[in-house]
Amino acid sequence: MELLEREMARDMLMTERQLAQCFLQTEMGCSNQDLREGLHPMQMETKELHHRLSNTMQQKGWLQTSVAGQQEIESLILHWEQQALKQPTLGEGKQKQH
Repeated sequence: MELLEREMARDMLMTERQLAQCFLQTEMGCSNQDLREGLHPMQMETKELHHRLSNTMQQKGWLQTSVAGQQEIESLILHWEQQALKQPTLGEGKQKQH
C-alpha cells in the first residue's frame, strides 16, 4: 500500500504530537535535574516540528483548524482565573520565573 503525501503528513503530525506528550510527561516526572534539562530541548524541538508541519498542512488545505469565538475565549479565561483563585499555587511557577 502506497501512502499519499497527505496521509504521511497526517501520520507525522500525530507522531510528533505523541512524542511531545511523552517528552513532557517524562520531563515532568523526572527527579533528576540533569535528565530533565536534557529532555526539555528535545520536547521543545518536537513541539516546533509539530507546529511547522501543522502550518504546512494548513497552507495546503490538508488540516482545518477551528477558530474559537470570543465567548469561548472569555469563558476559558474566566474558568482559569477562577481556578487560580481557588488554587493560588497554579500561578506561582510563572511568577517565580520573572
